[in-house]
Amino acid sequence: MGPGRETGAVLIMALLIVSVVAGLAVKFTADYQLGLAKAESRWLGAQARSHLLAAESIAEFVLSEEMDPDPAVDYYEEGWGVTQDIQLDGVWVTVAITDAQSYIDLNSLGKDLPDDKAITDPTRYSAAQRRFIRLLQTFEDQIPLNPAEAAAVVEAIVDWMDTDNTPSGFAGAEADYYIGLETEYQPANQPFSSVDELRLVRHVSEDLMQLIRPYLVVLPGQGQATVPMNVNTMPMRLLRTINGENDLTPLDPMQVEMLLQDKAQQGFYQDVNTFRGSQIWQSLGVTPNTSDFGVTTSYFMLEAEATINEQRRAMRSILKRQNDTVESIQRKDIYEITRFPETAMPANSQSATTQQ
Repeated sequence: MGPGRETGAVLIMALLIVSVVAGLAVKFTADYQLGLAKAESRWLGAQARSHLLAAESIAEFVLSEEMDPDPAVDYYEEGWGVTQDIQLDGVWVTVAITDAQSYIDLNSLGKDLPDDKAITDPTRYSAAQRRFIRLLQTFEDQIPLNPAEAAAVVEAIVDWMDTDNTPSGFAGAEADYYIGLETEYQPANQPFSSVDELRLVRHVSEDLMQLIRPYLVVLPGQGQATVPMNVNTMPMRLLRTINGENDLTPLDPMQVEMLLQDKAQQGFYQDVNTFRGSQIWQSLGVTPNTSDFGVTTSYFMLEAEATINEQRRAMRSILKRQNDTVESIQRKDIYEITRFPETAMPANSQSATTQQ
């Protein structure tokens, strides 16, 4: 081999080595940048999480007994029902506190249904089940449902929670129904662990779920026990679900406006008897079932969202107030704040932006 050919071979080897080194350099640089981005993401996520936990601690303080001017009654105008935006050292935090007892607890719907009564017979259902049936009918402009169609959802919910394998009525659904779906699964046969679990229940479409989601809650450890709903904090749509025991249809929006005006004149209801005895009910010809209503609250809902650069974290907590203490008893990551829908915003709720 001549000197020229040897020189050409060496040049090719050198070019190959340079190419390999350049390729390795690009790979190592990409891996380093990826690792750095992951580390930054974890760090910013940890920061956001710490701000969410701090917001939870602040909410616990705000809801403590010494911040409540009247422990015998709870209502948003006391000042704790707030949606507040806070900017602190480049971190945006949004906090929303609502009354968890102003919503329908899914686990209160688990009462067994008798087979000897028609699906539209109001006496077949508990007070909570009747309210849920009425709630489903309040979205008449988006998904119009009649009482029988709404009651069918309750039948499926009861079967989702009970432990037997016998469908409730013709619209119920047990294991045989769910394992026959394209994607098979089993009913829970126990109380709901989250509101989003309702998506798995027969008759609950995604469109319907989006409508009813802001008005539902799952209170931890309650099972089928009834936690009184606070009549002072119920949103307008849920006020429509109050009616006589023998009526499965909701109130008209104009009727609820009359109730809200009555409440505005009184400020709040000091007790359930005052609410039940309102002259508005007499003018409407309705005797409301208030057996599981109250004016005080033990369970509150906190939804907090923290944003740092492009990192966003959101969390939902259930806070329980007992005696002089308030503590978090449930905490879950969420995608976005869903509370305080337009129809649920208290008339005098506070909204503020604080920059520091």
